[in-house]
Amino acid sequence: MAGAKRPVAITHSGEDMPSNSSTSQKPIRRIAIVGTGVIGASWAAYYLSRGFDVVATDPAPNAEPNLRKYVEDAWSELAKAGLVVAGASRDRLTFTPSMGRALAEADFVQENAPERPEFKIKLFAEMDEAAPPAAILASSSSGIPMDVIQTGAKRPERCVIGHPFNPPHIVPLVEVVGGPKTSEAVIERAMSFYASIGKKPIRLHKSLPGHAANRLQAALYKEILSLIQRGVLSVADADIAVSYGPGLRWGV
Repeated sequence: MAGAKRPVAITHSGEDMPSNSSTSQKPIRRIAIVGTGVIGASWAAYYLSRGFDVVATDPAPNAEPNLRKYVEDAWSELAKAGLVVAGASRDRLTFTPSMGRALAEADFVQENAPERPEFKIKLFAEMDEAAPPAAILASSSSGIPMDVIQTGAKRPERCVIGHPFNPPHIVPLVEVVGGPKTSEAVIERAMSFYASIGKKPIRLHKSLPGHAANRLQAALYKEILSLIQRGVLSVADADIAVSYGPGLRWGV
């Protein structure tokens, strides 16, 4: 994956943004991670490897030691893949159980909380209150559309989906899609930001459950199930058919 050697300060002219917003001009240097399960921890490791300061928050017991262990284990993979830039350090990770403190100075927020609509709505409203007006609020949600997530936010124009493929520190794809109240400038800036750090962002112009790539996977999975149920081939042979045929071709 190609990527910038240092964090890039992304700017935008500010079309479609409220006149009192500075979201399009603030350099992105400090990342806040909300939720440090597998996806959040993987994002944290990746952002650290690209030279950012990362502050993470999660109320769960043992969240901090679990996060630091994940980052430690992922670091060798990132280094082997050539993704650790000059100046990057695991020591630039801080943790706090207080979301307010975590977001107080954030330039970009990557949320990775449980996939429950009511919970996400409340969480984004709280994030919107806690984060500086210039910060972009991105959700890793795979199943809840931004149409729903942003409904409780006072600044819904800065809320966007930035859905990674798991694990984010290894797989480059990020699916970017806004809601009806998301600013066009924020969508464009999120696309530019993800690209600047070595990701491969794609933009979805319409919101769909599962976004795009998961739906492509699901289509193949459904066809495999159909072939097995119709007695065309066994489970083992279905696995071989994908792994040693199109799987290898796709890899190349």
